Amino acid sequence: MASISTDPLKAHISGFSTDPKEGIIWYRVQSETREDVNWTVERRYSDFQSLHKKLVDSQGINVILPPKKLLGNKDPEFVEKRRELLDTYLRQIIQLLGRNPPPELAIFLNLYDYEILFVLRKLALDIFERGEGFMEHGDSFPISPYQIYGIKVRMKMALPPLDSTDKREDFSHLIDFCTNVKKIDVIGSNIPIPKSTIIPNHFPMDFSPFKSLTGLTFKLINITRLTEVSSVRLTLRRLSVHNSHLESTSQLLLCDTLYKTYDEAGPSHIWPHLDSLNLSNNLLHSVSDLGNLVPNLRHLDLSFNQLSEIFDLTALPYLEQVSYAGNVLFQIHPLPLSFGNIRVLDFSRNQLETLEPFSKLYSLVFLNLSCNRLVDVEEVAHLSQLPCLDHLSLTGNPVASSLDYRVRALAYFGPRAMELALDNEKASLTEIDQISILQAIQKARNTMSHSNYHHRQY
Repeated sequence: MASISTDPLKAHISGFSTDPKEGIIWYRVQSETREDVNWTVERRYSDFQSLHKKLVDSQGINVILPPKKLLGNKDPEFVEKRRELLDTYLRQIIQLLGRNPPPELAIFLNLYDYEILFVLRKLALDIFERGEGFMEHGDSFPISPYQIYGIKVRMKMALPPLDSTDKREDFSHLIDFCTNVKKIDVIGSNIPIPKSTIIPNHFPMDFSPFKSLTGLTFKLINITRLTEVSSVRLTLRRLSVHNSHLESTSQLLLCDTLYKTYDEAGPSHIWPHLDSLNLSNNLLHSVSDLGNLVPNLRHLDLSFNQLSEIFDLTALPYLEQVSYAGNVLFQIHPLPLSFGNIRVLDFSRNQLETLEPFSKLYSLVFLNLSCNRLVDVEEVAHLSQLPCLDHLSLTGNPVASSLDYRVRALAYFGPRAMELALDNEKASLTEIDQISILQAIQKARNTMSHSNYHHRQY
């Protein structure tokens, strides 16, 4: 943790560089709170001058700043000598003011982006200015794992450090916000914060300060760093995890326990109000215990993972919408054995070659099977007895480029052919005429076949 509350702030000038175009000398200032937590900023001599004047005015410091030189100030030997003098000056300033840096020094060292207490002051100011608007409009507030970690650390401090004199940066704004905010987006990163050794995803995330969350989205996080979700488990209605290398649903839903199944964890780990779970764009290969852990789920998005089989979802009686898009499904067993009263189903971008598994999903209204491997239009016959189906997408399959594909596919639906939207389009007048002709021909064939059958009986 980069915090001056536990580790003294240190800073020194580690080097300098020259802008080849402008000829400006930039001194590289490195700050650290621990040996493994440091960051750098680049400052000109004029920045030191400005800092010095502000500290003299506000803090009354009595430290000598190396004097300005008009001629020869870009000579390498002079620049190195100035670097040494500025380094001594900076160390003296840190010795005097490092325990509770004034705003002028904090800005100079860029503490507001790196040191945890100042990161929280910056967040408190942001919440003071924008937080109420986010909650009034129902928008999600963006926050990082580093900030969530900092909030919990700050709450645990037995003796709070000296707070900012700017009341807009008061920590109480953060506590009030965490207690009342409804939606947040946690955006992580495995890349260090620029010019630092601080990697956001290395920090544990404890959500106990959040008491009223109904919507929570994770993006690019380290799922193994979720350590406490018991409070949000009781309030969440919508939970999303994207691009976070999630491998199983239990890894998320049981993230704060050593147990990996519902039978081991027990009913205290149920998410009673969760009705939407979006786990798209991860590495999922296992879906388990959803009926026990999220019994009131209505919307489930498992798209763009590594699922090669269909999992039993019959224990979710309220489930209406499911997406398995963008997985690696090739052969699947009849879906009524795994699905309940699903109304919206997305199996696009897989490797399916037959529609027979969908033939008895009698509650189905919307079915997306685009970009699979369907070749024969006769496969559509398996869907012809689904009474509620009114949207079917087969675009991107080989069958969609076959001769008279739309007319032949829609003809299987009999009188409902005019009501069904195939590939987002209902039948045109011309297609309706062609469908009527095709259905009449088929009816005549069926009649003739039936007549021949009875003739052979006699």
